[in-house]
Amino acid sequence: MYIIIIGAGGLGFYLAQLLLEEEHDAVVVDKDAARCEKISQKLDIVATQGDGTETSVLEKVGVKEADAVVALTGQDETNMVISLLAKELGAKTVAARISRVEYDETVLKKLGIDIVIHPEAAAAGYIEELITKPEVLDLAFISRGQAEIMEMQVKKNSKIAGKRIKDIEQVPGSSIVALYEGKNLIIPKQTDSIKVGQKILILAKRDVADKVRKTVQ
Repeated sequence: MYIIIIGAGGLGFYLAQLLLEEEHDAVVVDKDAARCEKISQKLDIVATQGDGTETSVLEKVGVKEADAVVALTGQDETNMVISLLAKELGAKTVAARISRVEYDETVLKKLGIDIVIHPEAAAAGYIEELITKPEVLDLAFISRGQAEIMEMQVKKNSKIAGKRIKDIEQVPGSSIVALYEGKNLIIPKQTDSIKVGQKILILAKRDVADKVRKTVQ
């Protein structure tokens, strides 16, 4: 997938890193030249200095070809303008970080926002899952509460114990988004294996949550 990230702050940096690790094509746009240089050098990624609310900037980074545009600036209004422009210019999917929860969903849709990212749920791993996995893209769990993050411990007789993530037949509408290594929460690679006794985080639609529990426990 080709993904454009607007905003090279901490969240944008880690999202870009995850996307590159999963072998997606990604570019970053930010007004701050220093941020662009930092992320470009550390991640070996194309970083364009510019204002994401300007049509010319979005066109420069290929918004028409983008599978997704993710607006992660620190201002709701800026992210809304970026979303509207990106959708009008042809982006297939638009995700935006929105801090205020009182915005009406219908209004957000008119602004071209497909996925709403609230700050308290703004983890790079969750965003990456929502954008790149078609089976969970329609969750919009952050804004509509139709899904949940399940924290579960893998038991000895679990169907997934000992398996690599890429070999696990995950329940449709769910996805493993994080693992605990001791007290540390990590974003897993597809080659990571699930250990007995390990705690994992799973993003799942509410209507398949029971199936997920039976698979893990």
